[in-house]
This record gives sequence, C-alpha cells and structure tokens, in this order.
Amino acid sequence: MTNNEIAKIFNETADILEIKGENIFRVRAYRNAARVIDNLIEKLSDIVAQNPDELNSIKSIGKALHDKIIEFCQTGKIKEFDNLKNSLPSGLLDMLKIQSFGPKRVRLVYEKLGIDNVDKLEKAASEGKIRVLPGMGEKSELKILKSIRDFRTLQTDRKSWAEAEQILNDYLNYLKKIDGIDKIQPAGSFRRCRETVGDLDILITCSGDTEKIISHFAEYPEVLEILAQGETKSSVVLKDKIQVDLRVVKPESFGAAMQYFTGSKEHNVALRSHAKEKNMKLSEYGVFQKDKSIAGENEENVYNSLGFDWIPPEIRENRGEIAMAKNHSLPKLITLENIKGDLHCHSTHSDGSATIPEMAAAAKRLGYEYLAITDHSKSLTVAHGLDERRLLEEITEIDVFREQNPDFFVFKGIEVDILADGSLDLDDEILSKLNFPIAAIHSRFGMGSAEMTERIVRAIKNPFIRCVAHPTGRLIGERVPYEIDIAKIIAAAKENNVALEINASPHRLDMNENFTFQAREAGVPICINTDSHSPDGFLAMRYGINVARRAWCTTENIVNAWSLEKLKSWLKLPREKTEVKEKQENMEEQIQEELF
Repeated sequence: MTNNEIAKIFNETADILEIKGENIFRVRAYRNAARVIDNLIEKLSDIVAQNPDELNSIKSIGKALHDKIIEFCQTGKIKEFDNLKNSLPSGLLDMLKIQSFGPKRVRLVYEKLGIDNVDKLEKAASEGKIRVLPGMGEKSELKILKSIRDFRTLQTDRKSWAEAEQILNDYLNYLKKIDGIDKIQPAGSFRRCRETVGDLDILITCSGDTEKIISHFAEYPEVLEILAQGETKSSVVLKDKIQVDLRVVKPESFGAAMQYFTGSKEHNVALRSHAKEKNMKLSEYGVFQKDKSIAGENEENVYNSLGFDWIPPEIRENRGEIAMAKNHSLPKLITLENIKGDLHCHSTHSDGSATIPEMAAAAKRLGYEYLAITDHSKSLTVAHGLDERRLLEEITEIDVFREQNPDFFVFKGIEVDILADGSLDLDDEILSKLNFPIAAIHSRFGMGSAEMTERIVRAIKNPFIRCVAHPTGRLIGERVPYEIDIAKIIAAAKENNVALEINASPHRLDMNENFTFQAREAGVPICINTDSHSPDGFLAMRYGINVARRAWCTTENIVNAWSLEKLKSWLKLPREKTEVKEKQENMEEQIQEELF
C-alpha cells in the first residue's frame, strides 16, 4: 500500500465533499493531509505496522484522518470514503479532471442539466446548453470543449516515474526476501528515468532454485494477473495496472542484458551498427568477435569493448551521446550530491506546513548551504498569499533568523504571481527588498500562445525577478502545458540573466527534459527546486535531478549546484536594461550591499 494511494483517496474525498457543498474547512483538511502524505518519504503502512502513534507527529493529520489511515493500511479500504463515492455518480470525479472545471461547476451542471460524465458534458457544450447556465457563456463553453480535448489526450495507462519507483521498490523488497538471488536491478525506461513509465523490467542473476524464484515473483500479493511464466522469465500485471517482467540471466551476460533491456531502441540500434562496423556482434548475451564472447558481465566492459566510454542510462536516446562516448567527451552529469540548496519552498506564512526555522533545519540536515523562502503572493488567496505587510513581517523574521544562524543562509524570496497582462502581483518597491524573488503563473492558463508568451517575457524583464517557476504550468496526466513559444522565453531569460526552473515535484517536472535541453544549450541558468510545502518535500529533489540528467546538465548549468558565494556573485551581475525605469535602476544599486 503506497502513500500515493492514501493521498489520492483523501484528495478524492475533498473533491466529493466540495461537490456536495460540505464545510470548506473539512475540505481543506483533506487536501492539506493529502499534500503532506504525498511528500512523506516514510511509508504510512510501515508507520502503522510499527507504531501507529507516530502518525500523531505528522502535521495536518488529525485524529479522524489518523484513524482512516490505520483503517486503510489494515483493511485496504476506508468505509466512509466508499460510502461517499457511492453517493454520487462516478463520472462526476472524472469531470473534475477537466481544466478550469471545479467542484462548483460540476455541481451546477449536475443539478441543472443532469450531466454526470465527461461525454454528456461534451455533448451539452457542443449543443450550446452550457452557455445559458449562471456564470457561464459562449467563451466558457468553448473553453470547456477545448479542455475536454486536452483531457482526452492526457488519458494514459503510463505511471509517473515517482509512482513507478514506489511500486518497483515494494516489489524489489518482496523479491529480496527469498534466498538465491545474487543480483537484482531494474532496467527499461524506468532506469533511463523517463518521466512516465509504461511497464517495469527487472533483471536478476541467481544461484538458487530458479523455478522457486520465478514462482515467488508470481505469488506477490499485488499481482492481478499472470501473463506468462517460464524457466527464465515471468510477466505479470499488478493491481496498479502496470506490467512487470522478470528475467533471469546468466552472470556472464548480466551487463549485456542490462544494456540491452535498458534501451532506448534508437540507442541500441545505433550501438549494434557500430559493433557491426567493427566486425563484432552485440546482443543481450554479450559482445562477440568471431563467435567468441569478449564482454558481457558488466555494462562498462560492454561499452569499452566497442571503443566507447560507459554512457549514463539517462542519456541513451541516440542524441549524440555515442559519438561523444567515442571521443571521451561525455558531460559529467549533475547528481543529487551536487545540490547546495533549494530556491523555491513555502512556509506557514502562506500554505506550507512548517515554519521557516523548521524548513531551514531540514535543508541543513540535507547538507545544504542555503535556502530560499518563496511563499505565495497576495492574489493566490487559496494559498493564503502574502500582501505587502505580511511579506515585510516575513522579511524581518528571516533577518532575525540569519543573525541567529550565521552558518546557514536563507534568501528572502517570494513566488509572485504573474498577472494576466504580465505585470506582477507585488510592486517593485517591495520586490526590491528581496534577494530571490521568483515569478509564476497560477491563473488564466487558457491564453493563446502569443499572449501567454508575452505575459511571461514581460515578467522576465522585471529587474528584480531571478527565476521563473514551473514555466509551462503542466501537471503530468492532469493538465496540459500552456501554449507558449519556448524559444522566445528562453531567449528572454538568456538576455535578462534570469533562471528557468525544473520544478522537481513529481506531479510537475516542469520544465520537461526537452525544454531544459534547449535552455541548457542556450546558456540559460537553470534551477532545480522542489516547491516544497513541508520538510519531507525537499526529498523530491531527485526527481528534478532525473530531468536535468536527461537534458545533459552539469553543475555549471544548475544555479543551486553552485556554492553560496558563486550564487551571490551571479545575483549581483547587472541585468540587461530593457523597460527598467531610472528609479528602479538606482534602487537596485542601492540595495545590493544590504541584501547580502
């Protein structure tokens, strides 16, 4: 049982309660708990099994939710949730997945028109029946039709990498309980850290009873269906609706099999072509020359025998990595250990669950040198966004904290909303008192490409903005990206010395690897941030690292892999002068020394 399952149930409970018009504070309690659970590194099922009272130490988990977690971990269901779900047509929850179609609108069309699923909503909108409802209109109707089309493109059986990781780890822990397995490693798109995963591949070598190990694999309690079961391979479908393949390989072929089953297909085809040019043969069993095996036990020898350096799995996509491996010029990819700080997180001043000292302490435990507190700004009322007065109070608190903790640096930031016209939710006078303000969009997602691009570019040109957070606004499997001209945004970021973010939240991974690749090639500084709302949220950094590695990023490309002194030096670099007023330029010069 995964944390993701419990978080999903709590989110769906909040959705149902909101559709039914229940108390908003009860709705928020479920949503806050879901977010905290989603960020937890420790499995709730393990906590319940070892000491259920420890649930009381998790913020946002009150007595009622505490009991529901225990109920789910012990029985696999929550009776109250099942009753709530059965009280409404199941299609209403699918309607909530339509962008800009929240619980109030779902309730409206259900009560007024009897619409209880996406197909009926689409039909009604196509027939002009939605526009006559209160608060609707022709534009709303057209937006709904577009959002339904987007919704259909998002429907997939693929899992996010983070979901797949949790499923895989549980399976691997189960497999390791049987004697006789010597090596066990995942392969496939999961090992390449693709943002979504269609199936899982596990390779093993064993000295024990192979038949017994294969049977153990198929007897996993989460198996829904056994697709195949032979002497060296078994395929199953789990209750999570993902296929898992187990292959038993010989020790002398393990490296070759790992190379072959990791992929990608394009990378493997190119590699086999190079082998053929050398009168060699490459397969899942090894590298052969005149029918004699010359490599295969480990991956490094497989690549070396063909004249290449070992290639990290994340970049095996046939995008030039093979030529660079031949010339010994592969980049030294960023690693989690290189990260020196997190430049996007939230505290209890807005919608976070921990105080600034608590967030700083958690970052320090990770070995970080610095942290930026970037709470939401005032227009995001649902997140208790900060107005000017409350932001000044937060600035004062950070100043006091820095005086008391000289060994750890906290940047004064804000996640300021980019309004519809590209202006910012807070004026330059208050932004000038910060040393790491970031800008983000949280509304009006449906703009056309030209308008949305100009909106973001205008924010980039503000002299106090240092980074654009989650630049495309996508939520994996839930919300499509904005329509933007990424080339223009990258050019503006380069010109104005503004970083673009890889938001490491496993639900976002925004920018994606392709946009990150383009930004890196253009020389744009890149931040990998967790957007954490709790101390455990910092642990999502590894998901952003996956994206950066797939985009060939090194420590030079990643701002928060720099030392504190190097980061401060970058922040003091002059910005490109565009539409900056004279008084703003003077203000920026005056505050440089004060900020640091």
